[in-house]
Amino acid sequence: MGIAGCLGGGGDSGNLNVDDGSGNNSSSGGSDLPSKSEAVGEWGTRINEHAREAGIDWGQFEGTSLTFGMNVHPFTEVTKPLLPYFKELTGIDVTFNTYPEDQLWQKLTLDLNSKNGKYDGFFLGLWPSARYHNAGWVRNLTRYIDDSSITDKSWLHLEDYPESALKAFTYQGEQIAMPFGVEAYGCVAYDEPTFEKLGIGEPTTLTELRDAAKTIHESEEVNRSGICSRASSTTLSSANWATMFKSFGANWIDRDNRKAMLNSEQGIASLELFAEMMGEYGPSDIGTFDWYKANQAFGNGQVGIAYHTPSAVGTFTRQQYRRTKWLPPLPGPDGDVVADTWEWALGVSQYSENPKAAWLFLQWATSRPAILLQNTAQWQDQPTYGPARSNWLFEQKGFNESNKESWRTAHSEGMDAVPSSPPPVPLDTPQNMDIMSRAAIAMNAAVTGTKSAERALDDAAPDITKIAEKIPDAYISQ
Repeated sequence: MGIAGCLGGGGDSGNLNVDDGSGNNSSSGGSDLPSKSEAVGEWGTRINEHAREAGIDWGQFEGTSLTFGMNVHPFTEVTKPLLPYFKELTGIDVTFNTYPEDQLWQKLTLDLNSKNGKYDGFFLGLWPSARYHNAGWVRNLTRYIDDSSITDKSWLHLEDYPESALKAFTYQGEQIAMPFGVEAYGCVAYDEPTFEKLGIGEPTTLTELRDAAKTIHESEEVNRSGICSRASSTTLSSANWATMFKSFGANWIDRDNRKAMLNSEQGIASLELFAEMMGEYGPSDIGTFDWYKANQAFGNGQVGIAYHTPSAVGTFTRQQYRRTKWLPPLPGPDGDVVADTWEWALGVSQYSENPKAAWLFLQWATSRPAILLQNTAQWQDQPTYGPARSNWLFEQKGFNESNKESWRTAHSEGMDAVPSSPPPVPLDTPQNMDIMSRAAIAMNAAVTGTKSAERALDDAAPDITKIAEKIPDAYISQ
């Protein structure tokens, strides 16, 4: 996800100094860091030194040229200046064709449908990934992982990843992508000075979270709205509500009978609470809030609480970053915590003429030091993003110096709360995006007061049943 957007209706930043103009990564970048050119040389060398520890021949595809379709994203921005070091290691030229997310999906769909093979590899988001697998657009990376001529498994360190992170990109035993960033949704960021000033205790339940948002929103002592989250009608804006939905014990579909279940008693109760929080105690334009606007509303000090993902911190101002404490997802009414997730990864096109060379790039770009770089500010204005690797990464000095303990706890416990079988949304089916698109529209209608939560979910259910009936047997039974 790129860093952009604007917002309204949240009040000004009070005593918070708004962004100093340094751009993204204002939470951890700064003038005390070296220039980009200085740091790139150091990190390019470091990544290559690590790569040479692998028991493979990095130069076996020398002279190959690769093109990757990339999203406007911190991962792309940080990796691009390091590409000459990959060429130095392998003799492979890599070109990034970079587009905003919507344009990228359009271009990838056109290329993959036509089987042109323009892109050897590309950004792959988790929620639509089953569709890519079902359409035969992506290579089975498990074959490459098991091929000792191009992969040193002990060097690859797949044990660094949360189990759910790799399993989410695996269909019928075929892993189709290498994650570089993961997000646990439905975590809580709150402004500690605001809580202290108003005498609010740290919330331990979702109802306490609602009450805290109400207190902030109605207070005349602080100039902040109570809470924000993604709440627009776009598909992925359902992500944070999905954590609340699952923690209430609700299910999107009956997998055995292929029928909608989101309008169950539990599903309705979850949306009633979410809609009350956002509609009553959020910014006036909360119904337009996507990932960008939710990040900036809290990150610029206009909102007291964000029901969101720790991976958003790269967009916060330095002051807000210092003022923020993170909490992992809060339990539902029966004490259950089930977190929704998103992952960004790199995949290899089925139509690439050089898939093994592309696989070498995936390994290099998602290697241990490469992911550490993505999550620790090493040069001025460098953006960061939530890590896919965790065990090893969290032990590194640079990582611990760059991230608060509460951030690490929220990220880790959030990812631990992500289930695999079944996943928190039907992302293991090719129909996931269609199902969650209808769910997002219903959520937005409840948040904006267009419909009651019950009416919104009842209206969405028939369409979702029709969509669920199209799920192939292979994806239901896996």
